[in-house]
Amino acid sequence: MLKISKYVTGVVQTNVYFCYEDETRECVIIDPAANAPHIIKIVEEELHLKPVAILLTHGHFDHIMAAKEVANHFQVKIFACQDEAETLADPKRNLSANFGVSVTLNPGEYETFRDGDTLQYLGRTWKVLETPGHTPGSCCFYIEDGLSFQKEGEPAPRIYPVLFSGDTLFKESFGRTDFPGSSQEAIVKSIVEKLLVLPSETSVFPGHEAQSSIGNEQKYNPAVFLGRVNL
Repeated sequence: MLKISKYVTGVVQTNVYFCYEDETRECVIIDPAANAPHIIKIVEEELHLKPVAILLTHGHFDHIMAAKEVANHFQVKIFACQDEAETLADPKRNLSANFGVSVTLNPGEYETFRDGDTLQYLGRTWKVLETPGHTPGSCCFYIEDGLSFQKEGEPAPRIYPVLFSGDTLFKESFGRTDFPGSSQEAIVKSIVEKLLVLPSETSVFPGHEAQSSIGNEQKYNPAVFLGRVNL
């Protein structure tokens, strides 16, 4: 059974996700934002997990600061979109320079994927959805056979899809587009054409703040209105 735990950390309260298979304890870490020692402690002492990979939704410093230390500790690879190389390597573009630090992740320190690629982890297929806008190489991860739970009124539990949306899609909002390489037109297009077409029952786990669903965002996300006006 797939399970997801969340740890909120860093100067802008980023969601770090531990997505794991309950039986094997194998785990994918998504966006190890900061405080590597505590992330390691959660994995080893609280959840008792065995990381198999680190996935990055984009290259802003508040999503990658702990990536190298956590990867080195567990001897796992880091993966990011190939179009995010400039953001990952440049402290100005990844915004770490704004906070007086220099955070970088350079080619050779991570593996790359592209839009439409599929990754095989935890006995499931993770589909890469490249969603430029917040950054040029922002992406989301979609798992069709995701979480099992029973909704009110249903006779039995069933499997619902999962989307890790990074800073592209938030609950009734979307990521900022006033940063280097950002584009409001691009993020609206990404949300409308790549994300809001997913099944409405898909659970959305964003990079900040509260969980949502695609059904909720189809009704209330401002990208829906902006998409009608601009696309």
